[in-house]
Amino acid sequence: MTALVTINSVAEAAKYYTGQAPDHPLIHIVDLSKTQVDEQLVGTKVCSNLYAIAVKSNFCGKIRYGRQHYDFSSGVLTAYAPGQVIEVSEMYQVGEIGGWYITFHPDLLLQHPLGRAIKQYGYFSYEVFEALHLSEREQQTLQKLVDDIGHETRQNHDQFSLDIILSNLDLILKYIDRYFNRQFLTRKSFNFGEVERFTSLVDDHLARAEVDDVGLPSVNALADQLNMSPNYLSDLLKTQTGKSAQELIHQQLIEKAKYLLLNSENSVASIAYQLGFEYPQYFSRIFKKKTTLTPAEFRKVH
Repeated sequence: MTALVTINSVAEAAKYYTGQAPDHPLIHIVDLSKTQVDEQLVGTKVCSNLYAIAVKSNFCGKIRYGRQHYDFSSGVLTAYAPGQVIEVSEMYQVGEIGGWYITFHPDLLLQHPLGRAIKQYGYFSYEVFEALHLSEREQQTLQKLVDDIGHETRQNHDQFSLDIILSNLDLILKYIDRYFNRQFLTRKSFNFGEVERFTSLVDDHLARAEVDDVGLPSVNALADQLNMSPNYLSDLLKTQTGKSAQELIHQQLIEKAKYLLLNSENSVASIAYQLGFEYPQYFSRIFKKKTTLTPAEFRKVH
C-alpha cells in the first residue's frame, strides 16, 4: 500500500523536503538543485495543506498526479492549492533538477487583500499536464521576486517584513496569471478548436436532454469530456470568448429555449424539463436574467 504523508505546516514541509527548519514560520523557499528523492521515497504520496508554486527545469523524472505521469523539461511551472495530492514516481540526486519551490500557509494571507484575491487564480486548481511553460525572461522575472522573498525571510523581522513578503508574492501570482494568459493566446488556433468542441458538447447534451433525463450540462462534466480541469477550461474560454464556461452554457441554453418557445406549443414548464431543468422556476429566473423577459413574455412579444 502506497504511503501517504500529510503536511500541515511550513515547518513540516521544510523538514520533509530539505531536512532543515524554515527561516519563516509561514513561508519557505526550496532550491530544487539542492534536493534529492531517495529510492525509499519513490511512490510516497504527499497531501499538503499549504499553497505551493514550483518551477522545475532540467528534470528528466516524472510526477504522478491522479492516474497519470507527466514529464517536465526546462521552465515548467505548476501551482497547487491546499489539499491536493502529488506523488513523485522517480528518484533523482542533488544537482539533477533545477528551479525552485515556494510553499506558504494560508494563514500568511490573513488580514491581507491577497487572502481573498488568491481565490481568483484558477491555476492553483489546474492539472499538472496544464502546466505553464515559461520563457527564459519569464523565469528570470519570477526568480528575482522569489530571491527577494528569500532574502526578506532571512532578515531580522520588523514591522515591514510581512508587507514586503506579501507584495512580492502578490507580484508573483499576478505574473503567473499574465503568463498563463500569454500561453492561452499563443495557442489560439488550438484553443479555438477547444471552444468549438465545448459548444458542440453543450449542443449534444441539450439534444439528449429532450429525450433523456440527463439534467443540465455542468462545467465539471464537460471539462472531464475535454480532458481538462474545470478551472483551466473556464480560463481558456474566457481568454478566447470573453465568457466563462458557465456563461457560455447559459448562452446556449437561452438560445435553445428561445427556439423551443417560438417553435412549439409546449408549456414553459415542459420546455424547462426538456432543457434539463429540475425546477421550471429556476429556468424562468435564468431566462429573465439573460433576456429581461420571462419565457411567457418572450413568447407573447414574438
